Amino acid sequence: MMKPQVIRILCSLLLFSASIPSGIFPQSKFLKSFAIGHVADQPLPFPPSNNISHINVDGSILWIGTGKGVGKSVDFGRTWESYRNDPAFANDGIFAIVTDGDTVWVSTGFDKETNDGSVQTGSGYTYSNDNGQTWHHVGQTLDQQGDSLISYGINDSLRILPVVVPEQNVTFDLAVSPGTIWIASWASGLRKSTDNGATWQRLPLPPDNRGSLKPTDTLWTYAPTDTARLHRLFQRFDPRRNNNFLGFAVYTADGETVWCGTAGGVNKSTDGGMSWVKFSHQNQALPILGNWVIAIDEQRFQGKSRIWTTNWKAEDPDEDYGVSYTDDGGNSWKNLLRGIKAYDFAFKDSIAYIATDHGIYRTSDGGLTFNNFSSITDPANHQIVAYSSMFSVAVMSDTVLVGTADGLASTIDNVNHPFGSSWTIRRTYHEVQSTNETYAYPNPFSPRFQVIRVHFGKSSTLSAERSVSVDIFDYGMNRVRALINNAHRSTSVEYDEIWDGRRDDGTMVASGVYIYRVTIDNGEPQFGKILVLQ
Repeated sequence: MMKPQVIRILCSLLLFSASIPSGIFPQSKFLKSFAIGHVADQPLPFPPSNNISHINVDGSILWIGTGKGVGKSVDFGRTWESYRNDPAFANDGIFAIVTDGDTVWVSTGFDKETNDGSVQTGSGYTYSNDNGQTWHHVGQTLDQQGDSLISYGINDSLRILPVVVPEQNVTFDLAVSPGTIWIASWASGLRKSTDNGATWQRLPLPPDNRGSLKPTDTLWTYAPTDTARLHRLFQRFDPRRNNNFLGFAVYTADGETVWCGTAGGVNKSTDGGMSWVKFSHQNQALPILGNWVIAIDEQRFQGKSRIWTTNWKAEDPDEDYGVSYTDDGGNSWKNLLRGIKAYDFAFKDSIAYIATDHGIYRTSDGGLTFNNFSSITDPANHQIVAYSSMFSVAVMSDTVLVGTADGLASTIDNVNHPFGSSWTIRRTYHEVQSTNETYAYPNPFSPRFQVIRVHFGKSSTLSAERSVSVDIFDYGMNRVRALINNAHRSTSVEYDEIWDGRRDDGTMVASGVYIYRVTIDNGEPQFGKILVLQ
């Protein structure tokens, strides 16, 4: 992924162009679907998709954003309601989700194909004020081409680039405070609405060359020849030339103290977004780890307020990946997990959980020590999470939930059940019960990016266990991989066996059609096809 400075290219002078070359767009937690979807009008036994990029907990209600839209559970994930078919959702791509009581807001978008590749494109917002019973759609925040002047304090004609197209205009984070919805977007920056998205107010952040911004600042100069100072020349606020205008994260609890993460640092306001102080890797003695701030969250315990940020490398070679936190309102920062790309936080009193590319981290002492789980296995059904990347995390009572590209995992964390001692994995699949049906998903698949699962059903026999073998053959029926050989599997559970696209000797197979065979006890083998795309 290219760094934020690549956005500084020649675009149209009056709009944020959709013609930016391939690869020049921000990182997103939104993931393409790795698995089958499952949609029904009645509660489902599975999440809408195995690709879970966002988790939000509000009391006893669990909300998730997936590769197949939004899902809701009221029973700790045992059953799910999917909103994929609701017309208020523009598409299935979920970039952000936030809840506050009965209020739920979702940001959607998609990868738009262009002649030069693809570009992330915002498709608007879907919100509910009755906990998901009814939904309403609001279009993506766009300006008119003439919206190039705004008033800011004593600056009555501040020049600002209007954003008139949805391309490169994705909202990566949302926050809710009483009567207000806040959005952090790549091109549109930070904005807020007090009328459910009918109108939006721009909230200027400090340009890259300033460490603060307030309404009493003079943001104009005069031409050298204008000795009488008759014509003010206002500074241009342009996201193509200022990383700190490119929004990624926003957090507020009361609407007065607001934190905003950008590609240029983390910004703090204590007056509802009017005045700002910017904290960057370059402007403090004890700074944040990296200026590209992807997520911001607050941990409250023992009367203390601790603000956490996930940090990615931006421009300075001295920056690094990891997380940072402050106990003094941003005056100084403590840096942890240096070199690790992090995505999300969750907290339980003094315990912090961090979702990263290297699994889920837990610390109860402010980062002095960590527990880490990058390999998750469900002992009840021998299922595993095939990837070490964890994209989201949340806490419901003593249950810690982790969102991955390979399902939803949960574990108990209390004095009787140490964190990670036992995991439950909930994954979407098509039940085949005790039939002879078998299938592989996702199919086709690319071993460079994912694994494929060979699925088979329960047994109709009375025995407690069965002996199962799964083999992979090329199209000439030459065996290339023995996944399992006479392995014991419970007769009461449906199973997936994972193939990573490699032969028995560890080498990768070529693109083409492969045959898998499932043999259970002494029964007739079951066959299916797999298409490998390298």
